[in-house]
Amino acid sequence: MMQTHMKHVRTAAWLIAGLALCFAGCQTAKGPNQVELAQSHFQQGNYTQAYSTAARAANATGGAERDLANYLAGVSAYRLGNMSAAERYLRVAALSKDESLAADASSTLGLIYSQQRQYAAAANAFMRGASLQQGEDRAQGYFYAGVAQQKLGQWPQARTSLLLARKATADKSLIQRIDEQLAVTGYTIQIGAFANRDNADKLASEYAGKVAAAELGSVYVTPGATASGRPLHMVQVGRFATFGAASQAKSKLGLRDAVIVSLQQ
Repeated sequence: MMQTHMKHVRTAAWLIAGLALCFAGCQTAKGPNQVELAQSHFQQGNYTQAYSTAARAANATGGAERDLANYLAGVSAYRLGNMSAAERYLRVAALSKDESLAADASSTLGLIYSQQRQYAAAANAFMRGASLQQGEDRAQGYFYAGVAQQKLGQWPQARTSLLLARKATADKSLIQRIDEQLAVTGYTIQIGAFANRDNADKLASEYAGKVAAAELGSVYVTPGATASGRPLHMVQVGRFATFGAASQAKSKLGLRDAVIVSLQQ
């Protein structure tokens, strides 16, 4: 039987300015019309149609076509915000013998787990994706694995992953981001940032008693700057080894509008 080829849709694996998807040119044997139709729907942004078509194909095909159908169903569900379905299909695709497809599926799983704050699962998925990739894709995988490991307080593992990322990249902007992450030593809760020092001191005083009573460290004012370089006085609470511990402290204090930021050397 004559065979032609089709491009499979590949996930852009990295959360840099939001979560995004793109297409790349890995080749695979042409599957049933339903798989090709699902791909066409996805490329046109018809994610609901792509999901339903790919999901049907995933249950009706085998081999490489099944893997591709699961991948398309997974990334379509991801775009639709159906994370449970996305995870279910992508976990199948991540086991594909097609290493490119498996890497893309694993990387997308890493994004999903990170979004859900399942950092252990995210780190494993990113490491799996990185092990199957080369060049900048590999560097990104190790980088995000390292970030997830830091949030778990796995500092030696995180350092190893970040150094692997640095070795794999020639991208100066990524190298800078890696170096910044290598300087991270823990996390704090930032409850405000002011141009006026008096306002910062006032907020710090308001929370000092509550933070002390909760035994979560102290409230302090530290210097910072805006993106344009204007000085800021940042009001921060406590120092925590893991992102999870900082998140729990934030909830305990009822600081809904606060943000968790990294501490650096």
